[in-house]
Amino acid sequence: MAGEGGRRTEREPVAVVTGGASGIGHAVVADLAAHGYRVAVLDREAPADGDADRVRWVVGDVRDPEANDRVVDVALSGFGGLDLFVGNAGVHDGGIGVRDVGGAELAEVTRYVLDVDVVGYLLGARAAAEALADSGGSMVFTLSDASYLVRGNGAGIAYAAAKHAALGMVRHLAADLAPAVRVNAVAPGGIVTGLRTSDGRQVFADADEIAATVRAFNPLGVVLCAEQVAPLYRFLASPAAAGMTGEVLRPDGGLTVR
Repeated sequence: MAGEGGRRTEREPVAVVTGGASGIGHAVVADLAAHGYRVAVLDREAPADGDADRVRWVVGDVRDPEANDRVVDVALSGFGGLDLFVGNAGVHDGGIGVRDVGGAELAEVTRYVLDVDVVGYLLGARAAAEALADSGGSMVFTLSDASYLVRGNGAGIAYAAAKHAALGMVRHLAADLAPAVRVNAVAPGGIVTGLRTSDGRQVFADADEIAATVRAFNPLGVVLCAEQVAPLYRFLASPAAAGMTGEVLRPDGGLTVR
């Protein structure tokens, strides 16, 4: 069969996904596994219902370089290669503004959000880059509407800064790793998931209230679920997207025309 990057391979395509135990990451893992991928997942927990045949779990923190190396090693040794890296693990800041908390708390929250949402992505990219160059593979990162907006969507200053940084990271990696590896992203808007803040609180504690706010906020009046967004990651890794790098798909209900 043809690999996702267009090179010939006799094995099934293989992906690494970070933050795959819940939310968008969980939906991406399920979508990839259902469409012929074998998937190695890095998360701080492994679900009890994990698919042991097509999916293997590595328990670890994306802020740890060795954990990122381990999950890539699982893909290579267990499944025979690597064709797609999905950087998805993330945390939220709870919507705090620069005047909402003291300096020490603001520094602590910001450093934690940047460590997970930016440094964690970079460590995963570093761990996967060589194997993806060998296979002609792809990287796909989860951004958000906070990569483009700075107010009105519930994001605080630390989360907005992290997602703007991640957008720059995607573009830098796309230039740096071309032509061997394509690097793209998906930036959903208002997906109601189990996303948590740096202190462990659920961002979307009242799902109905959040859904109503999201519906009123975007021009299409839609609230998408993680399962609707997940196929976009597979598309960006497919031959149909062979001419795309440094691009961001925005399933956000049309916020660009808001």
